[in-house]
Amino acid sequence: MNIKSLLLTAIILMLFKLISAQSIGYKDMMNDPSFNFYTVCTAADTYFETHEKGKGSGFVNYLRWKAENESKYYPSGDRSKASLNFTSDQYQQFVSTIENSERALFPSGWNELGPFSANNITEGYNPGIGRVESFWVNPINDQQLFLGSRSGGFWKTNNGGVSWKNTTDLLVASGVNTIAVKPSNYDSVLINVRNGGNANTHGIYQSGDGGETWMVSNFNPANLGWGGLGNSDRIFVIKYHPTVANLVFIGTSKGFYRSEDNLQTWTQLLSSTDVTDIEFHPTNSNIMYLYDDYYNSSFSNKILISTDMGITFSSSSTISGNNNASGFISVTPTAPNNVYFASTNGVWKSIDQGQNFTLLSVPTESCRGFSVSDVDSNIMLYGYLNLRASYNGGSIFTNVTGWANTNPGTDYVHADLRTAESINGVFYVGTDGYLSKSSDNGTTWVRLNDGTAIREFYSTGVSQSNYDMYMAGSQDNGTSILNENGWIEWCGADGMEAIVHSLNPDWMMGSIQYGNRQVTKDGGATRQGSGNPESGSGNASWEAPLLQDHLKQSTIYHCAKKIYKSTDFGDTWFEFGNPGMGLVTTAAIANNNSEIMAAASSSTLRVTENSWATNRLASWDLPNAYITDVAFDPNRDSTMVVTFNTYTNDGKKVYLTTDLGVTWTNISFNLQDMPLRTVVIDHSDSSFIYVGAEIGIYVKSMMGNVWKLYNPNLPNVTVKDLEIQYGSNTLKAATWGRGLWEFHLEGKADYPAILHTQLTDTPTEVFPRAGYEQYVTSVISYNQNIKSAFVRWSNDSKELDHILNMSNVSDSTWKTENPIKNFGQGTDIYFRVYAVGQNNDTTETYRFQYEVRQGININSVKENVSKGKVNVYPNPSTGMFSVQLPSNLNHALIEIYDVSGKKVYSQNMVGNLLNVNIDLPKGSYAIRVVSKDLVSNQKLIIQ
Repeated sequence: MNIKSLLLTAIILMLFKLISAQSIGYKDMMNDPSFNFYTVCTAADTYFETHEKGKGSGFVNYLRWKAENESKYYPSGDRSKASLNFTSDQYQQFVSTIENSERALFPSGWNELGPFSANNITEGYNPGIGRVESFWVNPINDQQLFLGSRSGGFWKTNNGGVSWKNTTDLLVASGVNTIAVKPSNYDSVLINVRNGGNANTHGIYQSGDGGETWMVSNFNPANLGWGGLGNSDRIFVIKYHPTVANLVFIGTSKGFYRSEDNLQTWTQLLSSTDVTDIEFHPTNSNIMYLYDDYYNSSFSNKILISTDMGITFSSSSTISGNNNASGFISVTPTAPNNVYFASTNGVWKSIDQGQNFTLLSVPTESCRGFSVSDVDSNIMLYGYLNLRASYNGGSIFTNVTGWANTNPGTDYVHADLRTAESINGVFYVGTDGYLSKSSDNGTTWVRLNDGTAIREFYSTGVSQSNYDMYMAGSQDNGTSILNENGWIEWCGADGMEAIVHSLNPDWMMGSIQYGNRQVTKDGGATRQGSGNPESGSGNASWEAPLLQDHLKQSTIYHCAKKIYKSTDFGDTWFEFGNPGMGLVTTAAIANNNSEIMAAASSSTLRVTENSWATNRLASWDLPNAYITDVAFDPNRDSTMVVTFNTYTNDGKKVYLTTDLGVTWTNISFNLQDMPLRTVVIDHSDSSFIYVGAEIGIYVKSMMGNVWKLYNPNLPNVTVKDLEIQYGSNTLKAATWGRGLWEFHLEGKADYPAILHTQLTDTPTEVFPRAGYEQYVTSVISYNQNIKSAFVRWSNDSKELDHILNMSNVSDSTWKTENPIKNFGQGTDIYFRVYAVGQNNDTTETYRFQYEVRQGININSVKENVSKGKVNVYPNPSTGMFSVQLPSNLNHALIEIYDVSGKKVYSQNMVGNLLNVNIDLPKGSYAIRVVSKDLVSNQKLIIQ
């Protein structure tokens, strides 16, 4: 065949695909890898040009899918050459030859940080633990429940949810979307094990001990002939027959299967269908019902009916008005011949065993789950974003839950219903946040799955001065904060990039998708939008990069089409640079020279050495693949590592440069083709490189040529983000489906751990002040006696050429014997804390920086009234007075200083008015009011 013939054939195939794309929905195209990635995007974009994009429309789900998958198939978009087992095959190949790391610092391996609940809420408006896809409740003992998470595995409880146990962490994949339990033996359990990110199945696993242990059944891709190139085979539902012990039914993307011997063998009875729902006649064991969810198939608006236990099927009449919407079947023993069907386009009822359907009503809500009460056929539960209940047989549905709630009460189950069922008159639902139950037909709800750490994290930020402080962003459960008292639910939507100020752990910035930045300066008690430019779809990438300057640590960078800089931690922004390559998808800043930055857009990497005054292409020698992450060596600004996530057998997944991108070396070595999501380099002399992959974490020294699996006790999940907390020598991992984890750095299990470091005055907009000395205090944990601890520091220089010795003042607390000297306003101070152990095992913290601020002179305070005037009245006062903000503000920090400059009062103000009652000596004071849009300084007289 000549070139012209090949081109003609390719064009014909492309046109065929485009025509095919018009005949099926973009959702089915997403799940069919024979459709090119970019063809799916075109179909979805076209669909949403004429359909609404609000919550519940599917638009955000499409955007999530697009952001998750482009890196895997860029630049061609061809999904037909990747096996659904690509990642697990790479992982199994790796672990067959490499041993795990030692576990000295954390004897049980990686330490799980949660979150295990989402009950402490400040500003979060859609708190939840994680996505629940399936559940089972013992019908004779409701204290025994099983739970399946999209990416967090199988969990079980025997005490009604007081405590939970995960038993699938070390299986080949982390998702469980359907659970079947044998009615005659509750210890016999079947689950579908699938990829947490794309839902491709690894087959049905079975347990004979109530879900404690698992083994793969014969119903797996190898035996089925699934899993070849371009396949994305899925199992949607597994059901045991209610009366025949070993009769099992499976609904899949390959059709419908029936096994009479508990999956030893099976028969495929339907093909070319997506069987997503299976229900049984409540009293006639021969009758069962199926639903085919494949878009625009001949059965899209019908159900399939079998009267011989699933051997043969006939179809119902057309369910008029459904219009190809995805649907759900429900039956109830109180009306055994009735069959109910629900979709986003309505609720229907059949009174003749599914032959004919009559429309009952069209609830004003999308539908992703539906159930009729098993004790009263007049009661139904329906919904997606919110839940709606009917108490009159489906004629009227009323709202019974709210998707947004900053203080979840008895009507909150989280948005996005995934599954619903009535068991003994109790409704149970799984949502994107919880497994919940209602014993009063939806009026009130109890959340059951506290203790299941199934959060899907995108990113995390760590405090370098406080080992206990983190901020992390997750899908559909927002941005959360972890401190020494536990987790705080702080912001809603999809949580993305997060940073914590290095020396002030109360200052944090989180993100909503597409670079919408949110900020707190009070440890998460309040939240404000940062007003950053260029955010939103088309202006910034889905996970828009957010960076903190290592040398000016109140300075941060927002990356969109351009790069924007804030020198006051997000209060104000200005344009900083333009890499000139579209949306920035990942970026990094050098540790020792803030003028050196790297930014990537898909496969293009550009580097600047002069703060974007000029920049150069740095990806000539790199693969033409989507760059998932870039990291600088903390000790050498010319050294960078980049990672790739392509689903190709090319052995090109991680590259190193030592000349700032002029030349690159492939350091994939024995990682071979494992797709990688994130990379960090530690600060030790040997500079160990850590990469987070689609499964697991791997480590090697900078000069080494062998990667080691660094996974002791870490679940087999995707690792989306890695961060290093210098002082404690710990590595933090944000996982997709199993929350946040930590482990020691390579070779530093027994080193001293500098857990907390603080100055006399924590850095803020006004501290530390000129003329005030700063002592450094640290908490240092160590199993032996510390030989010495000290601080190296310098002013206006990174050289750290001064030394302050530290003394042990109490327990594990050490403090400098002398302060860092006084310096004038504008001076930059740099310092590190060092702890030396018995074997000269020396730990050093991050290099901290603070700027000396102007002292407050209460006799010359002036008010910035550009955003409105703050009223303090009465003034003078006896100590009882009010602070009133301008009408356009409702958050502020109130601080009062005496004549020496000492802070004597501090209060976070929520609302427009704050009443203060403070006992102070008579005299003059400075009252300072600080918010995102206003700084007010006034003299206060106490008399």
